[in-house]
Amino acid sequence: MANVKLVNISDLFGKEFLVPSYQRGYRWTTRQVEDLLEDILDFQKKLNKQPGEFYCLQPLVVKKLDQEKEKYEVIDGQQRLTTLYLILLYFKQRILEDFRKKQEDWYIITYETRSGVQEFINSLENEVNNKNDIQNIDYFYILEAWKFIKKWIDERKGGKLNVSDYLNTLLKFDVREGRDIANNIRFIWYEIDKSENISGREIFTRINIGKIPLTNAELIKALFFINEREEDRIKHQFSKAYEWENIEKSLQNDDFWYFLNKDENSTPTKIEFIFELIADKYKSEVNINVNKSIDKYYAFYIFNELIKSKIDIKKRGGNISEEIVREDLWDEVKSYFRMFEEWFHHNEYYHLIGYLIHCGEKIEKIINIYTESTKEVFLSELKNKIKPYVEYKKDDYKNAIKEFDYEEDRKTIMNILLLCNIILTMKSQYSKFPFALFVKEKWSLEHIHAQNSDEIVKDKDRKELVKSQIDWLKREKHEENLLNKITGLFEAKNIDELMKKLESNDPLDENLFKNSQDIIFKYYSSDKFEDIHSIDNLALLSARDNSALSNNIFPVKREKIIQLDSEGKFIPIGTKNVFLKYFSKESESNIKWTQEDREQYLNKMSRLITEFFNNENGE
Repeated sequence: MANVKLVNISDLFGKEFLVPSYQRGYRWTTRQVEDLLEDILDFQKKLNKQPGEFYCLQPLVVKKLDQEKEKYEVIDGQQRLTTLYLILLYFKQRILEDFRKKQEDWYIITYETRSGVQEFINSLENEVNNKNDIQNIDYFYILEAWKFIKKWIDERKGGKLNVSDYLNTLLKFDVREGRDIANNIRFIWYEIDKSENISGREIFTRINIGKIPLTNAELIKALFFINEREEDRIKHQFSKAYEWENIEKSLQNDDFWYFLNKDENSTPTKIEFIFELIADKYKSEVNINVNKSIDKYYAFYIFNELIKSKIDIKKRGGNISEEIVREDLWDEVKSYFRMFEEWFHHNEYYHLIGYLIHCGEKIEKIINIYTESTKEVFLSELKNKIKPYVEYKKDDYKNAIKEFDYEEDRKTIMNILLLCNIILTMKSQYSKFPFALFVKEKWSLEHIHAQNSDEIVKDKDRKELVKSQIDWLKREKHEENLLNKITGLFEAKNIDELMKKLESNDPLDENLFKNSQDIIFKYYSSDKFEDIHSIDNLALLSARDNSALSNNIFPVKREKIIQLDSEGKFIPIGTKNVFLKYFSKESESNIKWTQEDREQYLNKMSRLITEFFNNENGE
């Protein structure tokens, strides 16, 4: 297990770093050097406004080579370590005058395959080697970086860059506070424990192929397991390692993850989700300023500071040790996980919380309600949280939702239809609404009776749409008259000739396409069919289905829904019931979507939601 901590630049002084032969040499371009210089300058300006904040460089992964001496093998971070040395070199005289540190007191960098690198770096300030004909590729990149650093700082002196402030930012706190301890710029020091039976080369390989990504989770794990050896983890079945594995395994389960999150986690480990919630909770307890939105090690910084500063998060009073803080934080992690497990296994909690999360509610707010309420009050409060998302009004909710329009109220309609599907799923008692599939398959609003086909602009999509309609009409023998009408419209002698036209590379005539759609859609809807964009003509359909389905006639969509359902694919229960006409008591036809069908669909939606909020048990 690694030893992880934040170290200041001055903490590196007196150490020797060996860059082993399995790594390439120094290869940073001037662009990367500039990024580092600019980042430090931006942080310096920020520090003047927000004292106490720090800027953290990427992890420095090392393994100690000599237990008696401060000599380390650099596994990851050598490019930044070398560049930082070059920046310090520019300030060599100022460091001697202000900090009484000679260059020989700094850290040393040696390259296993380039024995003279340190000497070459030391000679740079004398400009002996400032020539463009250097053959050694490592020396060439180092020289280019050095020249750029000099130019960059010289051009900003007395203007954007105050040399004293810049150097103080690198090496110490604001002197006005009477401190002279370096603490503004830090490395994440990730030291592989000497007991680990693994070579630096193997660790380097794993890091670079992504098997040991230094995420918040990896760094925090090192904080928690700092005193635990492999044999202890094997011996104690219920140790942190096993608990950690159980939590991570549960969060990796898509069903578990997506009822708590509406998006995929971009990190390899999902336990970071819990770490960030805890970090947010205790951020005000620590005396550091870190920006969650831009710093990927945000949670680690908070946890590290809580432990290092021995913050008593349980408010016992009196002095406590770092080990107690570690245990308190791990108890907090387990407490969050147990809470999420309870929600997951509770039918109503699962569905209502999942719904709120996917409407955009912050989980922190739900956690606060849960911790401050009884179970009965919690359910009531969840429903109160849901009401604004569906704009629920107790009186005449049916007419209220009928006014919602696809173009202007899309999000609210989406929320209403999602809630109806979730209520129906909850009532079934034997299944869970699959939030994971809802996200991954990109279910969204679609018209039951399709909207105007003008939105189909690609010739290929237009042909696919007509082909699917012709295919349907061919199988429906009683639709022969309509089929002949469409065939004649496209000036084809028969169906085979029409299909050849649709499969050829010749573009489909735009006017003929539009006329065909007007004829077909008019045929498959009733004469009383009104506003196509209202909620009673909308359902949730998957974006995986192409425009030939999304913009198709009702019977073709219905057939596709039945096919997907028979294949065991996820179809929201409300969508399935709409296309199978389970909500229509007396349907004149299964192949037409009529105004009467819409009216009964609207009745069902308004009744479901009204009963849900009034705790009634109707269908």
